[in-house]
Amino acid sequence: MTLDYLLLGIIAGLAAVERKGFLQAMLSRPIALAPATGLVLGDPQGGVLLAAPLELLWLGAVNLGAALPAHEALGASAIAGAAVLAGRALGTGVTPAVAILAVLICAPLALLGRKADGLVERVNERLARRADALLAQGNPRAAVRENLYGLFLPFAISFVLAPLGASVAAAAIPALLRRFPGGEWLLSGSWVAFGAFACAAAAKALRAGRAPAVFLGAVGAGLAVALLLARHGP
Repeated sequence: MTLDYLLLGIIAGLAAVERKGFLQAMLSRPIALAPATGLVLGDPQGGVLLAAPLELLWLGAVNLGAALPAHEALGASAIAGAAVLAGRALGTGVTPAVAILAVLICAPLALLGRKADGLVERVNERLARRADALLAQGNPRAAVRENLYGLFLPFAISFVLAPLGASVAAAAIPALLRRFPGGEWLLSGSWVAFGAFACAAAAKALRAGRAPAVFLGAVGAGLAVALLLARHGP
């Protein structure tokens, strides 16, 4: 179990660095990070269940210039880790009920991560000034170390917060579901509602004039297909 939290901390920390400080190949987006987290923890299918709704929820969380959006990488890694570990404890894997509880408990970490990003930005400004001074003194190796210090801070924050949030959720979710087994159907329905909410958030994030029409059209098409399958299914 300790190894699981260590692995979760590492993948969350690396995602935090990739998200803004290095590479920025979109590997830290929930659509990639949630399945990767599930894979590292032994349940890639559980990560896939979470990936699309979390990506839609935080579609507008993009690092552009000085913007400080919600820390979607921290939120996604904590949620996926919590869901996989809770599902393992229950012996059921990541069910819709487990998934929605993981979201409810761990999603606030994305907002906490945004606050932490503000701290990181202020520290990095000081590190950048020190690196410039070191370069002016003819000491490029020391300047490079300042850059590495700037990468370490976001890694360390996510390395600590993601396993911490996941551990709380992984303990709370099995306890809640065992104490209130009759509420699982309601939680499963809430997962469906969360998916619809995530789609609406994504449509709003597109900021395009046709986005509402496309969103409503997609919902209508999806409902039509569901009705046809229900009518002609076994």
